Amino acid sequence: MNYPATRTAVFLLAWAIAGSIAQEKKEESPQVTLPPAQSSVPEFSSKKLDLAQCVALALEQNTEIQQAKEEVRRKEGISVEVRSALLPKVTAQGTFEYQNNSLTGILVNNGVISADELNWNAGVRISQLLFDGGAAFSRTRAARIAQGQSMLLLQDTIDRVMLDVRKTVYTVLLNRSLIDVQTEAVSLKQEQLATQQKRFSAGTVTKFNVLTADVELVNTLPQLIKARNSKRTAEVQLARILALDYPVEVTEAWMPPVAVVGDLPYQPIKVDLSSSLVNAVHNRHDLRANQQEIEVQKKLFDAAKEDAFIPKIVGSGGYDVIQDPTSSSLGSTRVGPGANINGTWTIFDGFARTGRFEQLKAAISKAQVSYEEKRRSVESEVRDAVIKLEEAQELVISQKKNVEQARESLRLSEARFNVGAGIQLDIINAQSNLTQARFNELQGRYDYNVALALLERATCTPFGPKNPPPVPSAASEMPKPKVNMQASTAVGLQPGQ
Repeated sequence: MNYPATRTAVFLLAWAIAGSIAQEKKEESPQVTLPPAQSSVPEFSSKKLDLAQCVALALEQNTEIQQAKEEVRRKEGISVEVRSALLPKVTAQGTFEYQNNSLTGILVNNGVISADELNWNAGVRISQLLFDGGAAFSRTRAARIAQGQSMLLLQDTIDRVMLDVRKTVYTVLLNRSLIDVQTEAVSLKQEQLATQQKRFSAGTVTKFNVLTADVELVNTLPQLIKARNSKRTAEVQLARILALDYPVEVTEAWMPPVAVVGDLPYQPIKVDLSSSLVNAVHNRHDLRANQQEIEVQKKLFDAAKEDAFIPKIVGSGGYDVIQDPTSSSLGSTRVGPGANINGTWTIFDGFARTGRFEQLKAAISKAQVSYEEKRRSVESEVRDAVIKLEEAQELVISQKKNVEQARESLRLSEARFNVGAGIQLDIINAQSNLTQARFNELQGRYDYNVALALLERATCTPFGPKNPPPVPSAASEMPKPKVNMQASTAVGLQPGQ
């Protein structure tokens, strides 16, 4: 037997089988789709919007404003529905009856013969409320007042959303400026650490100076991290107010849909507290809405009294077509007009009206108490805003020149240390003082703008321009601001008051 030939044949057969199996697996293996290249990912860039553009976008897209608009539409529908009680009602009616011959019988030729029976009628009726003592008119007036109240609540929602937008935008601008301040402070600490390391290598200072500079650098980093995260949080809040979503296709998870542009403005204005209080009481939309709620409840109370003590009379009339009852023919009809007057008067209802009166009286008292509470709250908001405005203005004035002095103090401290007349602690204190001065100045400008926004919200009165020029440098004299003082010296009532 030829063993080498047999081994060769077996080897060739095994190789052929393995090749066919590999080819089959290759054909059955799924096609792998490689992920797209980085350059093919859709590019995204944040919308660059200033304060005015953010406010305009919020007025267009904010969900709270959209809900308030839908509430206005709902109150309009209620007003139309209630007013329909004063208008005539036109209805068409008809009936058709059929009875089998097994259920009916008629006498024909002295015998009882069963026959199918058909009856039908049709007509048009018009009904009109003639008298109810004015209850329908009272309900209609209440519905119209409630409709106007919804418009006031819509305006109040718009004012509140505008305040939220302004505060959030100012927060973004503040933290963006604080990032610059803290970045500069970190740079100064890094330069100080590098200087101390060089001097330690040269043998002119001890290791203590290097460690102190290193600790100061590390202590400065948390403030920078906090400013970055605060800015990121404010951008998330702004996107929510503007009804914008973060893009999911962007690799950078914290790329905001809106990038706020501009700087924190500052332009001092003069505010008269007494005029601002009068403006707030007359102009606040939510306060006027509470006042109209009292009128709504009073009209509903009048309607309840009129329903309880005055009869209700309703008249109706129409034209009817009926089958002739004396004829068995389906086409035999009788036609003619008809009218009736129906009156109802409830003499005793088991004290239901008494319970209803108590509910409405309590609702009126509750609306009056709510108005007084809201008025006090509005006046408190005005006073708080004025106090915060004056405090922030004093802070900005006190810190405006302090920043330049802190910079000069840092320069002198470094010069003294370089010539051997100062110590490292002087530089550290000067750097900290500069950072704190810049922080106080920015915080004052932020507090001033927020207080101004709160005052405008509390009084529903604009004060000055929304985009004033930036703060002038300390070297130049601050020009006298030119602002419209009408809002702070006279009562500006809104149209329709």
